[in-house]
Amino acid sequence: MALVSLFLLSISAAMFGQSAIQMDSPGSAEQLRLGVLAYHGGRYAESLFLFEKALAYSPGDPDVLNWLGRAYLKSGLEATALRTWEQIIAGKSFTPILRSKIEALRASRAFGSQSLSSATYIEAVRFDGINVKDIFFSRPTALLPLKDGSILVVAHGSNELFTIDVNGQIRERRRGGLVGFDRPFGLAVSKDDTIFVTEFNSDRVARIGTEGNSVFGSSGRGTGELIGPASAACDSHGYVYVVDYGNARISKFNNSGAFILSFGMKADNFDGLESPSGIVINDNVLFIADTVKKAVFRFDLSGNFLGALALGELRSPEGLSLWNKGKSILVADTTRIVSIDLETEALYELYASSDGKSKILSVAADYNGNIIMCDFNKSSISILTESSSLASGYDVEIVRVDAKDFPIVRMEVSVSDRKGNPVLGLASPNFYLSERVVRSTIVDEGGKAVTKREVTLRPVKDSELVGIGQVSKSAQVIILAERSPENGYQKTAFLSALTDIVSSLSNLNGFEVSIGLASAGKPPVLIAAPSSSLKLESMATSISTSVSTLGRFDLGLRLAAQSLFPTATRDAIIYLGSGSIDDSSFSGLTISELAALLKNNGLRFFAVTVGTTMPSSSIQYLAERTGGQVFAASRPSGLADLANAIKDAPSGRYSFSFISQADSNFGREQLGINIEAYLFKKSGRDELGYFAPLR
Repeated sequence: MALVSLFLLSISAAMFGQSAIQMDSPGSAEQLRLGVLAYHGGRYAESLFLFEKALAYSPGDPDVLNWLGRAYLKSGLEATALRTWEQIIAGKSFTPILRSKIEALRASRAFGSQSLSSATYIEAVRFDGINVKDIFFSRPTALLPLKDGSILVVAHGSNELFTIDVNGQIRERRRGGLVGFDRPFGLAVSKDDTIFVTEFNSDRVARIGTEGNSVFGSSGRGTGELIGPASAACDSHGYVYVVDYGNARISKFNNSGAFILSFGMKADNFDGLESPSGIVINDNVLFIADTVKKAVFRFDLSGNFLGALALGELRSPEGLSLWNKGKSILVADTTRIVSIDLETEALYELYASSDGKSKILSVAADYNGNIIMCDFNKSSISILTESSSLASGYDVEIVRVDAKDFPIVRMEVSVSDRKGNPVLGLASPNFYLSERVVRSTIVDEGGKAVTKREVTLRPVKDSELVGIGQVSKSAQVIILAERSPENGYQKTAFLSALTDIVSSLSNLNGFEVSIGLASAGKPPVLIAAPSSSLKLESMATSISTSVSTLGRFDLGLRLAAQSLFPTATRDAIIYLGSGSIDDSSFSGLTISELAALLKNNGLRFFAVTVGTTMPSSSIQYLAERTGGQVFAASRPSGLADLANAIKDAPSGRYSFSFISQADSNFGREQLGINIEAYLFKKSGRDELGYFAPLR
C-alpha cells in the first residue's frame, strides 16, 4: 500500500482530470459550480441544463465535457455520454480513468453477449488453512457463499463450521456446542435459515436453528438410519435431503429431522447408486453425483428416477451447485471444475488444477461473479475468476459527494465488475482514498509578485467506512400504477394485487420499506412520495377513483425514477398493470434508454401483472436489464417473493467520510477526490470534483 501511496502522490494535477476552475468566462465557472451541486443532489436533468450552459460559455472544455458525460449517463443517454467523452479523447485531454469508464460503458452496452458456459477460470487468490507455524482450518469439505460476500465453510479436519470474508479473515467459528461436531462433512441451509451439518463419524445431522440446536439420525442400515452422511441439500418446501454414503442412498427428512423416505436404491428403471457424493436441487429436481459411476443422476422430490447426465464423461464427481441462474450446474470433479448445461447437457471444463494431488470436494458461485472451491487435500479455499476479467478490473463510481459540513466530507461509492454485477464484502483495507489539494503561494519573479499554484494528491485524513449497502435494512419503493380501462374492468383484481404488494413490503422482519405511488395515466402523476406511513387505504382510493386511456408508460416510469433520486441502496420501482405497453407512444427515451436510466442509478424494475395478458417484451426487458423480476398477481404463492427480492438484492455501495485538507477558496474552488478499490488481483478507480458551500 505504501508503494501505491507514493505512486498516487507523484501524479500531476493534469492526470487527475478534475481541476480548479481556470475558465476565461466567469459565467461558465458559475454554471459548472451550480451543475456540480445539482449532480451531487441527484437533480440530473437540472445538471444537464447547467453543464450545457457552461459548455456554451467555454466550448470544448474537458472538465465540463467530463461532467456533461456523467450527467448524460445518469439520465440514461449512454450513447450521448460516449460521444461526449470521445470529444475529450480526441482532444488528448483524457485520463486513464476516463478511458476505463468508456471501456466499461461499452462493455455494459454489450449486454447478454457473454456466455459463462465456456469461460476459462484461473485462481485469483488462495486461502491456506495450514502453514508452517499455524493451523487456521483443516480439510474443508463444503462451502456456501453468503449474501454479504463471505463464505460459510465446513472443515472436516478441524471439526468446525466457520465464516471467512473476501479478504481471507475468519470471522466466526462454530464447533457444535458442548458435544462438538464429529467430523462434519456436508452443509445445507433451508429457506428459514436453518443450517444442517452432516457428521460423518457420528452418522447424524446437526440442526442449527434460531430456536436452538439439535441433532437427528442414528447409525445403521435400517429405515431412517445413516452410515457416513455426506452432502446435503434443502428444497423450497422445507425438506432436507442427506447423501447416505454408507448405504448408497438418499434420505429425506422434514425441517425438524423426522424421516420421510429413502431413494436411489436399485429399482426397475435404475440399477442403484454406488457411491453417491454431491447433491443439488433445481426447480424441484434433485441432481446426485456418483463418483464410481462417473455421472450425475436426476430424481424428483419423491425419489423417482428421471435420467442421467454426463454418463461416463466425469472422472470422480464430488460436490454440485447451481450456476448461471439455474441454467447449469457446477461439478467438483476431483482435480477440475466443469459445468453441465441443463438444457443441452453439454459439459465444459472451467478450471483444471495443475497439481495432481488436488481433491476438490465442493464448488459454488459466489455473489461477486467468482467461483469458489475447497481443496480437501491441500486444506485450502480458492477464489477463481474469469481469466478475461483480470485485465478489465472493476468499475468504480463515486455516486455523489456531500460537502455541506465541509471540511467534513461524505461520499457514496459503487463498485461493480465489468458486467455490472455488484462487488460485495469489501472493507476499509480494500479502498484507498486521496484528494487533490491546491496551495497558492506568492513568489517574487524579477521584481513581480507571481501567484504559484501547487497541486498534489494526498491521502485523505481520518477516512472512515461508515456504510455498507449490503447490510442496509431499508429501501424506498415507488408503485407505478397503470390507469387504463382494462384496470377499471378488473378493479377488484387490481386492488387485490395492490393490497398484496403493500402487505408483503410491510411485513419484512427487520427491514423497513418506504412506499410511494405514481400514476402512469395521462398525464403521469406522482400521487405520494415514498413514506413509511403511507396507508394502503389512501393509495387504493387514489388509483381507483378514475381511469384514463392507456397513458404514457415511459413518462410515468421517468417520473417514478426521478422521484427516487438520489437513490439509496435497494430502491425499486414496481409497475402494477396489465403488462401491455405501447412502445410506439414513447417520446424522448427509448426502452433501452429507460433501462439505462434505471440501471445507471441503481434502480431495479419489478412488474406485477393483472389479468391474462402476457407481459410485453419491453416489461420483461426492463426487469431483466435492471435485475428485477415479473410476477403474475394471481400466483398462488402471493407476492412475498417480490418483497424478498427487494430486501435481498445485492448492493455494491459503500459510504465514506473524511476530513478534507484542501482550501475551498470560500466555496469557489472545485475540489477533487480519488478512490481506488482493490480485491484479489483486480482493482478500479474513479475521481470526481465537488464544491464546498459558498462563504
